[in-house]
Amino acid sequence: MWGAARNSPPWPDPVLPPSARTAALPEEPHKFLDWRNKISLGALAGLLAADGVTTQQNLANHAQELNPIARPLVEHGWAGQLGASVLGYSASIGLSYMFHRSGHHKLERVVLHAAMAGEAAMVMNNLARARAH
Repeated sequence: MWGAARNSPPWPDPVLPPSARTAALPEEPHKFLDWRNKISLGALAGLLAADGVTTQQNLANHAQELNPIARPLVEHGWAGQLGASVLGYSASIGLSYMFHRSGHHKLERVVLHAAMAGEAAMVMNNLARARAH
C-alpha cells in the first residue's frame, strides 16, 4: 500500500527520466461549451461590446478606424459596428471549434485567449486615443 494516494511505489522509476515522469499530460477531451469556454466566450463578448462602444465614441470625435478590414463596416455607424463584431466573434468561435473537433484542445483555448487579449488591447488603445482628444 505504498503511495496509495498516487498509486506508485516510493522509489523512483529507473526506466523514465525525471522530466518524463513529471511531464504534463495533454488536455483531456471535453465538451466544447464546458465551463472554461463559456467563461471565455462571455468575456470575449464583453470585450467586443466594449470595443464597439469605444470605437463608435472615437469615430464620433473624428478619429479613424485603424483596422482596414473593419473600417468599411464600422464607419457606417452602430449597424456596421455590430456586423464587424459578429464577424469577429464568429471567426473566433469557428476557429476554436475547428481545433476542438480535430482534438487540438490546447489550441482551442489558445484561440479564445488570443482573441480576448487582442480585444482587450483594442479597448485599451481606444480608451487611450479618446483620452488624447
